[in-house]
Amino acid sequence: SSTALTGNGVGVAIIDSGFANIPDIHDQIDAFYDFRGATGKAASPNDEYGHGTHIAATIASSGKQNAFRFQGLAPKARLIGLRVLGKEGTGLTSSVINALTFATAQKDALGIDIINLSLGHPIYESVATDPLVQAVERAVHAGIVVIVSAGNYGLNPVTGEPGYAGIASPGNAPSAITVGATNTSGTLTRADDAVAPYSSSGPSWLDGFAK
Repeated sequence: SSTALTGNGVGVAIIDSGFANIPDIHDQIDAFYDFRGATGKAASPNDEYGHGTHIAATIASSGKQNAFRFQGLAPKARLIGLRVLGKEGTGLTSSVINALTFATAQKDALGIDIINLSLGHPIYESVATDPLVQAVERAVHAGIVVIVSAGNYGLNPVTGEPGYAGIASPGNAPSAITVGATNTSGTLTRADDAVAPYSSSGPSWLDGFAK
């Protein structure tokens, strides 16, 4: 269930596979755009992959579909969907950059306070030249809090051993709040919580940011 902090009025732009107009988030949906083309187009909320709906509900589910037993972290938040991923959960980096640029430009018009990016790709270049990272930095400098997933590159695929420097781009953006995954051990207490083995850890590749 939710805490007393409901996120009332806070605008969260979710750059993902979109989200479905399900009862749990229906009242929270404020706007929806599809960036899989050359430019973003207003569209009806949709999600052919499911990941974005999962993220949207984690953030702002009202709990209507389960008799309010489970709610999102901020059930009163406003959701702005910016779809960049297709039915296979893949997409173009250029689409993500276009969505970030749009969200930054429309910050006041759409009331965007936060951008959530639960996606990424391996780091190919320094943050100084990575256009995806630079788009994140511009959003932060415009006054938007940008949350990015750390990535799922915490384990060596050959040995199965935990490793470091697996942070994905744009989670390596200096101004992004980069979030990993937690193993809660199935308990309410935080005393036995730990970073999930598959979750990427810093420092970031090439630039060496702590993350």
